[in-house]
Amino acid sequence: MSTFLTVRYHVTVTRQGDEWRAVCPALRHHGADIGGVTHEEALTHIDNAIQMILAQMQTNGVSPPPDELVADSVVLVLSG
Repeated sequence: MSTFLTVRYHVTVTRQGDEWRAVCPALRHHGADIGGVTHEEALTHIDNAIQMILAQMQTNGVSPPPDELVADSVVLVLSG
């Protein structure tokens, strides 16, 4: 039986040179720092990265860390 979980994470998206960087501070040490050519692409990539990180945590029996509220961020809501 699988467990369905809904989580929220704040993500910052900033322009760095020729690319956009999306970072989820709560999951940064797990690899949630990724780029994209456009703002939307960076958001898509960080969404995918967070889903993969959370799936790996669930597989390993590790609870996801709490969200970190950061200024000028967007909130991603993930269900799985």
